[in-house]
Amino acid sequence: MSQEKTIPKIEPTFDEDGNACYQLFSTPKEKNILQQCVVYPDRVIPVIFIPGVMGSNLRNNDKQARNIWRLDSKKELVLYWFGENAKTRRKKLDPKKTTVDDGGKIDDKKEPFLLKTRRERGWGTVGYESYGTFLDWLQNTLNDFENGHSNERTNLLKTALELEVGDTSVSKEEVDLTFRYLFPVFAMGYNWLQSNAVSAVALNKYIDEKIQFYRLKGRQCEKVILITHSMGGLVARHYTQILGGENKVLGVIHGVMPALGAAATYRRMKAGTENGAGNVKGWGVAKVLGSDAETMTAVLSQAPGPLQLLPGREYGLGWLKIIDDKTIYALPNECPYSEIYLKQDQWWGLCEDQFINPGKSFSQADRDRDWRTFEKILQREVMPFIEDLSGKFHHNTWSFYSADESYKSYGDVSWQASTPQIEAWLNRNRQRDGLTGRAVNKTEMSDKRNVASSLSGSGWAKGIHQTYKLLPAEEAGDGTVPVRSGRINEHSLQARFQVSVEHEPAFQNLLAQQFTLRALVKIVQKIQ
Repeated sequence: MSQEKTIPKIEPTFDEDGNACYQLFSTPKEKNILQQCVVYPDRVIPVIFIPGVMGSNLRNNDKQARNIWRLDSKKELVLYWFGENAKTRRKKLDPKKTTVDDGGKIDDKKEPFLLKTRRERGWGTVGYESYGTFLDWLQNTLNDFENGHSNERTNLLKTALELEVGDTSVSKEEVDLTFRYLFPVFAMGYNWLQSNAVSAVALNKYIDEKIQFYRLKGRQCEKVILITHSMGGLVARHYTQILGGENKVLGVIHGVMPALGAAATYRRMKAGTENGAGNVKGWGVAKVLGSDAETMTAVLSQAPGPLQLLPGREYGLGWLKIIDDKTIYALPNECPYSEIYLKQDQWWGLCEDQFINPGKSFSQADRDRDWRTFEKILQREVMPFIEDLSGKFHHNTWSFYSADESYKSYGDVSWQASTPQIEAWLNRNRQRDGLTGRAVNKTEMSDKRNVASSLSGSGWAKGIHQTYKLLPAEEAGDGTVPVRSGRINEHSLQARFQVSVEHEPAFQNLLAQQFTLRALVKIVQKIQ
């Protein structure tokens, strides 16, 4: 009776040039031991994840290099930023004095066959709280060569997703093809305060470096796959469509991207981060991110990146509403930049100049200088970036978004007037004009503004005082991106998937992960 063979698997180690080395051992013939060397594919497709706004870790770029925005945990961020005043925020979150911090928390794991550690692949540059579990899941899934019949890629054959546009059903042959490649998952954190056009230039360099690295190690590597969250999608689109990087990218998977912009950006400049009435968690988040117009404007007025999330012309007309009883003014009529964002003298304009530079003299000359700096950012960096991207997507684009009614998002932003009853009755036959009204109190920075509105016709009063209040968000979405912006036109996509997710933790959702994996498998089929 012959003895059954023992087959130990010998994992390789790799030298500096990326060559596989196997440590074999001699055994007596009668032991009937057959040593099996594990061989990994020599074809590589880097998968690069690009996070959303505030999703990259930042530090100051002076000699001390202290981290100032690290998302290892919500507790750490709360302790650092809770209730920080506007002056300090403006100083610390200056796009010219900050850079990416690569020291964030990661879930480490030995993966020598990928030739770079997870930290070397940039995982420490992005927020662990938002992306750590997703990156770990994605890399483990793409590394599972052992269990060919029970891993997540193979399990895609047993399930299906109901899509609005396109098809993510996969065949055994399509899944099998993915096992002929290595997919090292990279994460490219970027300085989200600076222009996304600058970050796109950084992405261009990043991609070239990764491709060149694997080629020098003797691997076949020609193109990458991009996975993006929120504003990271704008970085990817600018790289592929404006900087000419499309041919280096096999495909792009966008998650909850504000394709047309997010009106919540306007709301936050005017009143701080929305926190929800009675929502303790939301209140805490607002205190960290900026809970009023001053704390938000002090940072955003100098930061082109977040401002590039503003709705552009493609978003549509009339999304900003000034409502006084039955009279409704709706802006923009043509151009959001000239009609809303660059209105210095209107109470409903995007940026209130008294909040740009807290702590400085409140002389009009100082405020005008601050305004001119803000104006240049809007005209030179924000408007061209937004408008140049209009309708432009990589030819192999896949996208998921949320249209959940329980995650109300700002599609329109509305100011509702409240008028004292006596004054309203005394002037009942005279038309009020809140659109051209004057702010009574320049220190107001929450969701209310007291406005002195002019009155038509003759009477005992020249004007009337009214209180305008921001109404809650009303459109379905993910809590930040409304349906109108998240639902990319089907002509620009290979597939579109609607899934119920909140904006920030979108990639932690199981269905979103399954869609991402399916899209990746389909993208790989495009290789010539």
